[in-house]
Amino acid sequence: MASEERRTVVDTSSMAPRHGRLRRRNGVTHVLRWVALGVGVVLVAMAGVVGVSVLRLTTNIATVDLGGDVPPAQPGFAPYQGAFSILLVGSDQREGQGEAFGEAAYEGGKLNDVTMLMRVSEDHSRATVVSFPRDLLVDMPACEDPETGETAPAVDGIQFNQALSRGGLGCVASTVEELTGLDVPFAAMITFNGVISMSSAVGGVPVCFAGPIDDRWTGLQIPEAGTYDLEGEQALAFLRSRHGVGDGSDLARISSQQVFLSSLVRTLQSDAVLTDFTKLYNIAGVATENMTLSSGLGDIGTMVSMGRVLADIPLDTMQFVLYPNVPSGPRVIPDPERAEALMELVRTDQPIQLGEDSLGVGSTDETPGATETPGATETPAPTETPAPTDPAASDPAGTPEPTETPALDGVIGQDASQQSCVVPFGS
Repeated sequence: MASEERRTVVDTSSMAPRHGRLRRRNGVTHVLRWVALGVGVVLVAMAGVVGVSVLRLTTNIATVDLGGDVPPAQPGFAPYQGAFSILLVGSDQREGQGEAFGEAAYEGGKLNDVTMLMRVSEDHSRATVVSFPRDLLVDMPACEDPETGETAPAVDGIQFNQALSRGGLGCVASTVEELTGLDVPFAAMITFNGVISMSSAVGGVPVCFAGPIDDRWTGLQIPEAGTYDLEGEQALAFLRSRHGVGDGSDLARISSQQVFLSSLVRTLQSDAVLTDFTKLYNIAGVATENMTLSSGLGDIGTMVSMGRVLADIPLDTMQFVLYPNVPSGPRVIPDPERAEALMELVRTDQPIQLGEDSLGVGSTDETPGATETPGATETPAPTETPAPTDPAASDPAGTPEPTETPALDGVIGQDASQQSCVVPFGS
């Protein structure tokens, strides 16, 4: 019965479970708000293609200076030494992205409507990706525009997504540094076409939906609950969708995007990708053609060394979290206490224990009964972190176990091993 209903609702040439496509939509009037984990794709792919025509890929990389000292290049292709942090930006830039994305109708400046910070721990056992709401009101430092040389003065209470237009990637990086207390020596920005090309090059990203979605703003159409391989324009439509998920807010979109990110990481770490040289080479190629990297990250040795680290991080210790915030009229402002508690754990490479209800309004861990588990056929079981030695196991007297870090209640997030599903709008 379900399959018959699907055939009556959807033209199989444009959309079907596991191999969906969406038609191209013209006159898009809303700015791009999708998740930019593209640099992770590049790094893992670069590690896979090292030594074979890799120099050809580097000729496509556009680089910019962040304004500070450029980190020294990593020698050879050995795993990166120590901790590192990478700024990930998705911009609403329309130039060169085609009329399908409303290039002719859009006259605004470049905005960092998706901003994330990826932190890899000193011992490479974990990675944390922190998402910053585009509507977050922040105090922004003075920033020099790399194109004009003009300096925008420091300002308080400005919307976070204006950093890119005030001073490029360097301004976004310095703003994130002030918010987090972390140095940000590496950065990457990706375009519309980058999302489309990379999601296709990886072979599609399986995403579980808890129910149907019909979002007329982005064109995302999911006929019924199930798991769908999202790629190309369909993946972009999903990552942009706000009116189709949760309560229709930007925060709901971030939590649904975390479902996509978790599945993307599982896909990238699967044998279907890591053992397929052609796929790895294609991923690296389309990504580098559609990304702008900071000078330090543009070094091939550094990219490959980071990629080798990212490819080996266990799924259950790769976490995606939302920077803590509270409402302030139509915008949001930092939640000082929760934000500091979260960032202290990130800065000191400590595990983050999320609360029981941490997925947010855009996702759920309740998988539809008639749906296969997202990514179950595409990816292997999550890599398990070795269990710590339990003194009580060898001491019958029962030595007290170490106290776990208290859960960070109110912090939205999940780890890459969680098989979560997207919640449709109004559910």
